[in-house]
Amino acid sequence: MQTEQPPSDAEPRIWGGTTLTERREARRTALLEAALDLIGESGAGAVTMRAVCRRANLTDRYFYESFTSRDELLDVLYRQIADEFLDPMTAFAVADDPGRDRALAEVLVNKVLEDPRKSRMFLVEPYSSTGLGQTTISVMPAFTRLMQDNLFAHIEDPVRRRLAAVTMASGNAGMFSAWLNGTLRATREQVIDHLVQSIAAYRSMYR
Repeated sequence: MQTEQPPSDAEPRIWGGTTLTERREARRTALLEAALDLIGESGAGAVTMRAVCRRANLTDRYFYESFTSRDELLDVLYRQIADEFLDPMTAFAVADDPGRDRALAEVLVNKVLEDPRKSRMFLVEPYSSTGLGQTTISVMPAFTRLMQDNLFAHIEDPVRRRLAAVTMASGNAGMFSAWLNGTLRATREQVIDHLVQSIAAYRSMYR
């Protein structure tokens, strides 16, 4: 007589209508959202394991289920936000259209204004949180490659092409950081116009 076998670890275990994997992912998302809220209110310095767990209404057991440390949580969060900025920029940067520069500037500024928490994490906190230094260094090349391969593709010298891309990327990051923290007072339209003119200036520099 064959007895019924218990479910294997590979099989989803349903509880309350959700699987273990779904519940784990929901807890991970809640922790990331809690960290974002704390960053939006007080900056990355306010993000600790205990503070995140309190905000997410979870115990430290569930924190360590998803992250080994506070630094890993910030690393994951920063990379996710970077991807959210990179995707729409890529779509516009590779488009062959006379109005591409302004469209790219508008989509970037709109993205910055869309969620102040994410923009603070991506554009302000790297200047104030040493824990994000290596993450920023590893992420930024994707943005400079986007610029050098599309916006500055006409520059034949690869060194000059990269110089233009790296300088513009770092300059824009600093400009947005100042805009978001209030030390640069400018309207949305002024920032967009500046970005468009900056692209044109870098292009003309090496014609």
